[in-house]
Amino acid sequence: MTDCAVEPLYPDPAEGRAAAVRRRLALVLVASGMFMAVLDTTIVNVALPSMRAHLHASVSGLAWIVDAYTLSFAALILAGGVASDRFGAKSIYLAGLALFVAASAACGLAPSVGTLVAARFAQGMGAALFLPASLAIVRATFDDPAERARAIAAWAGIASIAAAIGPVAGGLLVDGFGWRSAFLVNVPTGIVALAGAWIVVRADGRAARSSGFDAKGQIASTIALAALCFTAIELPTRGMASPEVWGAMAVTIVASALLIAVERRAAHPMVPLAWFRNAKFVAMNASGTLVYIGYFSVLFLLSLYLHGVRGLDARQTGLAMLPMAASLSLGNVLAGKLQGRLSATRMMTIGLVTATLAGPAMAALLETNAPWAFVIVAMAGFGAGTALSVPPMISTILEQVPGESAGVASGLLNALRQAGSLLGVAFAGAAAVLAVHLSTALTVVGVLAGVTYAGAACLAAAAGRARGYSAGERAAVR
Repeated sequence: MTDCAVEPLYPDPAEGRAAAVRRRLALVLVASGMFMAVLDTTIVNVALPSMRAHLHASVSGLAWIVDAYTLSFAALILAGGVASDRFGAKSIYLAGLALFVAASAACGLAPSVGTLVAARFAQGMGAALFLPASLAIVRATFDDPAERARAIAAWAGIASIAAAIGPVAGGLLVDGFGWRSAFLVNVPTGIVALAGAWIVVRADGRAARSSGFDAKGQIASTIALAALCFTAIELPTRGMASPEVWGAMAVTIVASALLIAVERRAAHPMVPLAWFRNAKFVAMNASGTLVYIGYFSVLFLLSLYLHGVRGLDARQTGLAMLPMAASLSLGNVLAGKLQGRLSATRMMTIGLVTATLAGPAMAALLETNAPWAFVIVAMAGFGAGTALSVPPMISTILEQVPGESAGVASGLLNALRQAGSLLGVAFAGAAAVLAVHLSTALTVVGVLAGVTYAGAACLAAAAGRARGYSAGERAAVR
């Protein structure tokens, strides 16, 4: 007789529970990277006055302390997604998180503005690596579509919690321990997350390691995204007459044209062009871009309005905006609960229509000095409606691509959303400069949010009627 391995007739319930615990722990660990990145961004905004006093920074220097992170993050996130698929999501996640933690330590120890800006560039590079890799890990860890959708909602909810507590935590840290603590707090947290992910997260053997490397596409996409970000960052302060702005716009256009030409001829394109023949995939990515244009234009101008018109300091502004941030967390929880009861596109449409109405209403209520209770309701509707749309959007996009391409799909979505956020901030900044009063600018931005969210809702509804790729078609366009 020969020995043979016999599968047990009934699975061991203990093994099933252990696997479920491991999956949930992996989710918490990879989401912790996103938590730190979002928390760091909100804390840094609160710490700017203290940095200015201790580092003798100019207004331009403060702007680059904030924008250096955004610029490197947006420019490299698509490349980070490609690296995740090529070298393995776990490896790239750990490398990106290690770089982010080391850069955070460098930020906390920076002796000058120039050193701090350079360290912020490195922070953005680390985040550009681990963010798309974290979603690829979630995609590989949760095979069941319903469980995966709930995991993505939890992943987004953890990031929303960071956005909610960031202004308050930042005020406490900066007041109690100084501005350097805004960066150094990432070091012990990051080390724990690194060690945990190393042990718990399983390497995904499906990574497309043998695929060719599209070096020309990588370079063209990085230049195009960096130039677009520079244009959006500098346009509100330099104005349309600036030769630097016009030069950056020209570089954006030329690099984008080169990227399209290179990708059409590449044997192994960075982003498979066949993906853009999938109407559902295109609609979801376009919807995400429009949402971020509207949301970040409101977020930027709302903080200016509360400080400049209502006379609130940084901590009071953070507390005043807490209902919107908290509703983001609750909206993600609600999205997870509704998974399976509503289709992804229907859930998105409901959330986006809610935010379409709440955004302009919030601006109108603030301008007319309505009771604060009404403003809170509008803020909560805007935040919850936005949050309700994000998890199903991400889930649908990941379902339209092969599992081994989840990193680049996540990188593409986040690159488009980051570009949308920068365009939203640029529009809001221009409205603040051109309008006679900040209250007028807030109204204009509220209308813009209504238009962009309405457009996103129409795209979500259209995606519900569009035919996505089947499993065989997804495999054919790797």
